[in-house]
Amino acid sequence: MAMTTTTNYPNYPNFPYYPVVLSILHERNARTVLDAPCGDGWLGYALKDKNSGVVVDGACLWEFPPADGGYRNIIEHDLNKPMSETRQYDAVVCCEAIHSLANPGCAVASFADNLRPGGTVIITTPNTWYMRSRLQFFLRGFHSGFRPAVTRKPGEGYVTYFPFTFSLLHQLLSHHGYGDITLHEVSERKPMRWIEHVLALPGRLYYRLKHRQSKTPDEANFWGQAGSRQSVHGRWLVVSATYGAATAE
Repeated sequence: MAMTTTTNYPNYPNFPYYPVVLSILHERNARTVLDAPCGDGWLGYALKDKNSGVVVDGACLWEFPPADGGYRNIIEHDLNKPMSETRQYDAVVCCEAIHSLANPGCAVASFADNLRPGGTVIITTPNTWYMRSRLQFFLRGFHSGFRPAVTRKPGEGYVTYFPFTFSLLHQLLSHHGYGDITLHEVSERKPMRWIEHVLALPGRLYYRLKHRQSKTPDEANFWGQAGSRQSVHGRWLVVSATYGAATAE
């Protein structure tokens, strides 16, 4: 896919998945977007900064963007609970949050309820399939960034629940009726160390074998993406999917 250069947004962190999310929204011609959770509001600011004409609404619980952050409306909502069905958005964006939800299935179902037919969901989350995270799990029993949250409370500290892989995220989206599930490339060094490449070889060979043995295009597409460099070596997952059939205009 075409990649845009990363933009530096004042007062916001600068993550490699930012331009990927913006590129997907542009490619899908999304004119109405729900940012859930909107957090500090980087997406609203980015779309406002680009003068894109995209209307962005936000939903959040613990932190909120500034009043001039580019959002039309912002509601206070816990994504662990169902959202009201609106069917009004071309896209729903959920950045770096699904692993921090105790009920991610509820959130994914609510996103579908807020999409127009053929609308797009974009989810970003840390990737726990890459070699360093797997090795840490082998040695310590938890993945990178998923240290047990003993003594921490939601809203007061960083609490994580589910360490996602492409396979698990694909399964969750498929279960809730999404299709065209796509893992997008993130511009980052992959792998960072030569030993990661060596350790990943058996797995990648297995994915290639499963890809060759696939009996359907959907199965082949899954194994091809599961064995990709982004899936095996990337630090982030940026996954898009569509829900329902687009109606003819």
